[in-house]
Amino acid sequence: MITNADCTLFSRIRGATEDSWEKQYIPAVWWHLNTKSSITTDGLKSADVLTVRIWDVSVRVKKGDYLVKGNCPVQMQTVKDLRDYECFCITGANYNTFGDSPHIKVVAV
Repeated sequence: MITNADCTLFSRIRGATEDSWEKQYIPAVWWHLNTKSSITTDGLKSADVLTVRIWDVSVRVKKGDYLVKGNCPVQMQTVKDLRDYECFCITGANYNTFGDSPHIKVVAV
C-alpha cells in the first residue's frame, strides 16, 4: 500500500426538502492529479482529472460526493463552502476488494 496524502470525503445525504453533507476524514490515500487535454473546433480544452486510491474499503463513496485534499475544517452546507479548497466532484468509484491490495479507485474532476 503506497500513500502520499490524506483527504476529506463529503457525502451528500438527500433530504425531503434540502440536502445535507456528511464529512469523513481519510488519513491514508494515494492522490494522483493528471491534466487531460484535447483539441476541439473551439481550440485547446484541458481539465484536471483526479485518481485516488482509498485503502480502507469500508468507506462508502458514490458519484456526486466531493473529495478535498487534506483534513478540511469546513462543515459543508453547500458546494460553495469548498471554493477556497482543492476539491473535486466524484464521477466514479470502483470497489476492488480482491487480491493482495484491496482498495477503492475513485475518479473525480
